Parts: sequence; C-alpha cells; structure tokens
Amino acid sequence: RCAIFGQDYGQAGAIDVLGDRYGLPDALSGHNSYFLWGPRGYDGRCVVVIGDDEETLRGIFDDVRLGAVFECRNCMPYESGLNIHVCRGMKRPIAELWPKIKNYN
Repeated sequence: RCAIFGQDYGQAGAIDVLGDRYGLPDALSGHNSYFLWGPRGYDGRCVVVIGDDEETLRGIFDDVRLGAVFECRNCMPYESGLNIHVCRGMKRPIAELWPKIKNYN
C-alpha cells in the first residue's frame, strides 16, 4: 500500500513503465495528466517521494527518512542527484492535499 510519487510525468512514467518487472505500484504525480488520475486509492500511510526536499515533506508527513539518492549518467542532468524519501503518516487526508499539487507546467 505504499505509493510512489514523482515530481513530473517523466519520473512517474518511468516508474509505471519500468517498475512492473519489480512489482512496483502505479505512480502518483501532480504533473500534467497524472494529476487527473488522482491519488489512485492510496491513503498516504506510506509514500516514497522522488525529488523533494526534507523540510517540505516534514510539513506533510509525521516521519520522513532519506532512503537513497538517485544518480543517473544517461538521463537529463536535472533528473540525477534526486533525493528519494520514504514518508509515513500523512498529516492530512491525501484527498485534501491533492488539489494543491496540480502542476500543468
């Protein structure tokens, strides 16, 4: 029941396309059409967040831990060096947060 949240459709799309072989769930994102799919039934108990800062995440979750730093030689430079946090205990319902994460840039 742990969700994976990507900051943009590229991150979320990579999880959706490549994650199947690893048994990963469908990704969440507020970017472009991913926003329209909503939180997909996740409750916010556990969310793996790609590419956000710890301070922001601590305002949203009770427990935030750095799980890894993603490094990639063959991707766009802005997609390398991203923190991946494991977050637990969303402070507000995910349905309340969802409208605030819409990003159509």
